[in-house]
Amino acid sequence: MATVKESVLILLLEFTWAYCAAGTDQCKVTVTQPKSMEGDPASDNIAIPCTFFADGCPTSTPTILWFRYLAHTHENLCTPECLNSTKFKVSDLTPNNQTSLEINKVTAEDSAIYVCGVAFPRSGAPTSKQTGSGTMLVIRETRMYSQGVHNTMLAISVLLFLYLVALLAVSKFFTKPTFKKTEKQDLKGKPTVSGKGSREAVCQAIAKEFCKKKHKRQRRHPSCC
Repeated sequence: MATVKESVLILLLEFTWAYCAAGTDQCKVTVTQPKSMEGDPASDNIAIPCTFFADGCPTSTPTILWFRYLAHTHENLCTPECLNSTKFKVSDLTPNNQTSLEINKVTAEDSAIYVCGVAFPRSGAPTSKQTGSGTMLVIRETRMYSQGVHNTMLAISVLLFLYLVALLAVSKFFTKPTFKKTEKQDLKGKPTVSGKGSREAVCQAIAKEFCKKKHKRQRRHPSCC
């Protein structure tokens, strides 16, 4: 009988120890992230913050994980080592339990939902491994597009100006010079000579008219004409 009682006592102690061990491991992790962020390729890089609160967890350093969800797939970016260390980097954990995912040379293709995860490997509690709700990152390239449109319009304006200048130069080169008429049309449509010739013509006309009058008066001298 003593042997049976000892066996029952040992079983009861093991059950009590297991129950107490499970009851003391109450590690609970809460992870918070910004809901959304916007980036600009001109800034070259961006950091997505992640903050967590640990209650009743071991004092050991937790493992920081990062995941990315795209339109049709997802990627394990850092678990905990980053697969693409030149593109992604996890910052060191601060005393305030803050960390961040740094993305270098951001482009529009980096627009996705980034999820931060925190895990305490030494804890067996289900709540010791938690993730945030995710951060929607949107990389906008409107500024670059506007700048590109502005540069394109400027180039088109310069080319159009040069084209007009060349067109005017060519038209001026091939256009024949026009001279002003030196003859004026009189009332009957007959040209009248200008300048020195016109003065001589006037003198001749006056002399001829004078001869006609003189011829009428003195018919004896027709030779004066």
